Amino acid sequence: MPPHSVRPLAALLPRAGVPAYRTVTTYYHVAPTSPLGEPTLLVDTRRRFLNTCVLSDIAPGHAPRGHALVATSVLGGDAEGREREVRGALREAYGTGTDGWDLLTVRTVADALPAMAPPQPLIRTSRVAPGRYACGDHRATGSVQGRWPREPARPGRCCATWGAERLPGAPETPRRPHPSGA
Repeated sequence: MPPHSVRPLAALLPRAGVPAYRTVTTYYHVAPTSPLGEPTLLVDTRRRFLNTCVLSDIAPGHAPRGHALVATSVLGGDAEGREREVRGALREAYGTGTDGWDLLTVRTVADALPAMAPPQPLIRTSRVAPGRYACGDHRATGSVQGRWPREPARPGRCCATWGAERLPGAPETPRRPHPSGA
């Protein structure tokens, strides 16, 4: 089980409403030059990949001088022939050949993203029971913005439950009312 897995939460708080999770695999290729030349995240409307970017266009130190590092994420695990299919989609997305690219590594993360089966609330409160809080991208949208602090299980909110102003040694944070009133 991955260290970030929500399975323990589902076992401890069955009413927390933990969705199924999806596996994501990222292919890292070393290219002789950047196929894009700008720090941009591309998505594929045909769903052959989730997203791709030239990491070295974002952070030049991520590839040796004279090379580019391309990261491409797909839904699901790695399989025979999948990397070849990804290269074909990248050839089209970047408008350049990928035959000269070297596969550096492949990383698969189980339970990487929560499944967003409809109807899916775009945000849920972090309070799942009296004195019980859950946080993570499964409480909002199943993507990186799900981790943004729209409605996090803030220590201040949790401490207020137990009558404490804040955790000992924690900096003061401004209190904002939550839109749901929770």
